Amino acid sequence: MMEESSSTGTIATIVASTGAGCVSTVVGHPLDTLKVHLQTQTKNSGATLTTARHLLQQKALFRGIAPPLVNAIIMNTVMFSVFRGVKDNVGGESESFAGSMTAGLISGLATACISTPTDYIKIQAQLRGTATLHLVRTTLRQRPTILFRGHGVNLCREGLFTMVYLGLYDTVRPQGFVQVAATSSITGALAWIASYPFDTVKSILQGSLQVQHRVSVADTVLTLFRSGGVSAFYRGCLSSTGRAMLVTSLRMITYEAIADSL
Repeated sequence: MMEESSSTGTIATIVASTGAGCVSTVVGHPLDTLKVHLQTQTKNSGATLTTARHLLQQKALFRGIAPPLVNAIIMNTVMFSVFRGVKDNVGGESESFAGSMTAGLISGLATACISTPTDYIKIQAQLRGTATLHLVRTTLRQRPTILFRGHGVNLCREGLFTMVYLGLYDTVRPQGFVQVAATSSITGALAWIASYPFDTVKSILQGSLQVQHRVSVADTVLTLFRSGGVSAFYRGCLSSTGRAMLVTSLRMITYEAIADSL
């Protein structure tokens, strides 16, 4: 994975990352919209199929896709570039399990700085049905700092997810279409299940309509636990893990295919 010369490798990483991010975002966004609605329901009463049917009827499955598309181009480039950079600078540990996991963790922390504000706009658009550009203008005019609501939780989510996803994938080093698809699908699922509770808390924090008041992470966690115990943190996890397997597999298949062709 990612073993080109410096200049050629950088160009290949940027092009492959952009293509991988766009493909995986377009395919996965409808299931992401479903996930956000399931996570932010006040009660665990909305069945997945019922919620999906409602969103389909409202033609809302692709609502809020603009921020993720922009995010996909930037974030995937950062994710793969930082991963390569860390791996190239850890010396003798570059081929080790610890080296791969460390590179994944640092890569995830870097991408969180990009995904927090874009996720906020995406989630607000998905839940409120407001046009993305209107949301951006309103947010920047009223309270731009709210774009980083839930950033601490998102750092944990992105760091853990990318550490497991890219770290384990790089440790296995699959070859060929079938191995790449299977490995990335499995590591993506494991990464998503591990980081899902953080994602649920983040979705609730960023989906809150309280703009002028600080939303407490501790209060959100406590409210979630009281509403359904540990299972409340995994609300919508089944369908979302299916999405994660599809998206992470498509991302890596596209990335490897483009990188190999350059």
